[in-house]
Amino acid sequence: MKNGRELEIGTAPPAHLAAAPIEDEEVDDALAGGAGHSSPRSGAPQERFNALPVPVTAGTGVLIAALGGYLATTTGIPLPWLLGALFTTAAIALLGVTFRIPTWIRQAGQVVAGFAVGVLFTPEVGYRVLQLGWLMVLGGLGSILASVAISVLMARITGCDRKSAFFAMIPGGLAEMAGLAHQFGANITAVSVSQSLRIVILVVTVPPALTMLVGSTGGHAAHPPALGAPWLAGGLIVAALLSILLVRLRVFNAFLIGGLAAGIAMGLSMPAPVSAPDYARAFAQVAIGVALGAKFQWITLRAMGLRFLPATVLCTLLLLLANVGLAWMMSGHVPYATAVLATSPGGVAEMSLTAEALNLIAPLVTAWHLVRIVLVAVLTAPLFRLYSRVA
Repeated sequence: MKNGRELEIGTAPPAHLAAAPIEDEEVDDALAGGAGHSSPRSGAPQERFNALPVPVTAGTGVLIAALGGYLATTTGIPLPWLLGALFTTAAIALLGVTFRIPTWIRQAGQVVAGFAVGVLFTPEVGYRVLQLGWLMVLGGLGSILASVAISVLMARITGCDRKSAFFAMIPGGLAEMAGLAHQFGANITAVSVSQSLRIVILVVTVPPALTMLVGSTGGHAAHPPALGAPWLAGGLIVAALLSILLVRLRVFNAFLIGGLAAGIAMGLSMPAPVSAPDYARAFAQVAIGVALGAKFQWITLRAMGLRFLPATVLCTLLLLLANVGLAWMMSGHVPYATAVLATSPGGVAEMSLTAEALNLIAPLVTAWHLVRIVLVAVLTAPLFRLYSRVA
């Protein structure tokens, strides 16, 4: 663990660390079972592989993820590169293999995902976003309140404390919610595992369901012509530089927002509509998929207790159903399939990629999620203090 700190299951951090920020590496340590990673029996192949240098383990993980994504493209499933990468790396990680994927790989995927969505932005979509701002705020508030209500159920059926259940169910970013859990003395490992499971469950369930829905309703127009390689390279360089600046300014989801802003600027500057090339979208999906899949270690899931995993799945599905209900209520203003992705409880990169892959209104979905991100950032701490007094 970074700075020698350990994340013990079921214990709060020391008081003198309560306000310290959580880094991505610390979240990864929590998901890998604390300061030490999974520990197969001595001499096992997993142990020998885990002892290899990080470039070797991470490179192997990315290659396996890319192969899984390529094989998934032959099945016709939505988001094949993301789901294929996620399933293959998660299956191997659960056997005790630690790929140690660097955080910059996920961040690069977020930059490209944001850029791919941003180039689809048009003045008409921008005007629509401004029109629906009030609805985005109401939808975000409804999603947050639903997650707080369901956290009470999660605490009861998992046996974890209410503080941990609260931050586990809030539809925010993994690092941000782990940081708040750390600040308020909740169980960081429980929060990190729950937040990661939520994203995986949504990625596995929402795209296939919407594929059937969109297929039955005819969907939307195909993507515009793809950007040329020089334009793509220039746009991504600007996106990366902007993302680094936003990180220094401590902006939430800086890499996705940086890519989105650069993509919007390029999309609006083009004389005709454009889209990101297929290989760019595939890269983003593989990068995000391998980062998600590699986090799962059997030793961590086992340490959380027998009830934790099925209870988290159940509560996540309940939260998804609550947001599907919100989408239905808002479908008079937004096409229903787009509304489902827009109100879905995270994550913004995965749901934006889903909207983009299904030719839905991806910029609108992204804007909706960004509004909720702002609401989560502003309201989570005061809402938790109010929740603690009431509870």
